Amino acid sequence: MAHSLSAHRPVVRPVRAAIAAAAGLSAIGLSLVLASEAVARTRSETVPAAAKPQAAPAKDPLVVVVSLRRQRLTVYNRNGSVAESPISSGNSEFPTITGVFSIIGKSVEHESNIYEGAQMPFMQRLTWTGTALHAGHLPGYPASHGCIRLPYGFAQRLFDMTAINTRVIVTNGDVVPQPIDHAKLPGPAKPDGADAPVATLGSRIASLAPIGTAYAAPQPVYSGDVALTAQAKARFSETQKLFDAIAPVEQVRNAAFVVLKGSTKAVNLARLEVQRLDEAEQDGLKAVARIKRSQQAIESQLEAIGRKVGSARNERALEALAKAEEAAEARLFDLASELELAEDALESVKSLRSSLQAKVDAALDIQRADAETFKTAHQALKDAQASFALAKREDARYMRPVSVLISRKDQRLYVRQGFEPVLEVPIEIVNPDVPLGTHVYTAMSYRDGGAALTWTSVSLPTKATDDVRRSERAMVTASGALDRISFPPEAHAAIVERMKPGSSLIVTDDTTSQYFGNGTDFTINTR
Repeated sequence: MAHSLSAHRPVVRPVRAAIAAAAGLSAIGLSLVLASEAVARTRSETVPAAAKPQAAPAKDPLVVVVSLRRQRLTVYNRNGSVAESPISSGNSEFPTITGVFSIIGKSVEHESNIYEGAQMPFMQRLTWTGTALHAGHLPGYPASHGCIRLPYGFAQRLFDMTAINTRVIVTNGDVVPQPIDHAKLPGPAKPDGADAPVATLGSRIASLAPIGTAYAAPQPVYSGDVALTAQAKARFSETQKLFDAIAPVEQVRNAAFVVLKGSTKAVNLARLEVQRLDEAEQDGLKAVARIKRSQQAIESQLEAIGRKVGSARNERALEALAKAEEAAEARLFDLASELELAEDALESVKSLRSSLQAKVDAALDIQRADAETFKTAHQALKDAQASFALAKREDARYMRPVSVLISRKDQRLYVRQGFEPVLEVPIEIVNPDVPLGTHVYTAMSYRDGGAALTWTSVSLPTKATDDVRRSERAMVTASGALDRISFPPEAHAAIVERMKPGSSLIVTDDTTSQYFGNGTDFTINTR
């Protein structure tokens, strides 16, 4: 009886094939696919298309004055005193430092990392070395470890009133901000034309969609509109261009990702063909081995029949042996045909290997090229997003009040904004050997329709003023100090461009204290 080779052809295992297809991504393809999908997922989760940053609530500029002698804290705005509270400052062992500071950090719930987790509700940090305003026990005398304790209710109220950058003046005596009008005090930049847009700086920044959280939200935003100057319009126009440039770069990146997925799929399919070929070859080898084992068994059977012929006792026994021999030879013939077909099929399978491997190699070459294209496009998107995020951060910093320090000791003018340096230049001071004193000037609000600013000044009592001769005392007043200063043109332009309510100017005989550094505003230590 003839047997067909079809009964021994390789069977494709659909489950194994499916698993192989799912696991067939190359290492580079899989890593890029996962990375790009993670980036896309992160972007969609953290930056919804409709997301817009919210401007911080408007706050009036304030000056906070702490009198250690009176154990009182007083808050001043452009109209004068608006709040007052008793305090408990540092004791004799841990005195509160005096001088000019700014609020550089705020936390509703804070635990001291210096004094074993002491609770400091509504903490407003003045230095990074442990000086802060916060709610605490007030025994009626100085009792803290250097911080300024406030009644709980007032601490909460003050926390809500102030903003980052709010000036805090700590003095042993009594000082009160006084209105001052002086030609040397910088005014705000003029709007870009009479038809300057109504949009404020805050609303203009808020109109730019964010990318991630790499930039700081614009704060504080003070009361009053800030008409856009030519510099501001140019700045925000460049930021808008950077934002607009992201979409086409992202489209290129997404298209490259689609192409990469297609070439990765082609690699998987080619590898699946090779895997199926491997399985067919294994099945062919097994079929050849099975046929040969069957041939050996039948040949052994024929040898046994031959041995029985000589011992046959009758004709019937000989006839039975003859039939058995005929059947065995017929089966041996069929097996020979099956073996020939199986070996031919196995050779055919082997002959396909080189072509299929060439197909895999070609698909891998295409995938590698597509992966490189995707990698380049993905990096271009990251660069575009980073450029926008950096510009957005700078725009947010541009919103912050500007701080100016003029140091007679250094003979230099320093400008900072958003706790970061902007400019440092030499400055001319008339009679540089005569003390200037220490004076803090704060821009409190706009006036004259936004064309000018109202200012207050606080003059701190220092040893320098005690040693000044009577004839020179007029030169250490708030106005007298400004009379002796000449702003370099480039510094004046940079200051005016950024000037807005909440900005400040400090004139001092000293330089910045040890409490000044990264993440702080100008600080002057008078103790």
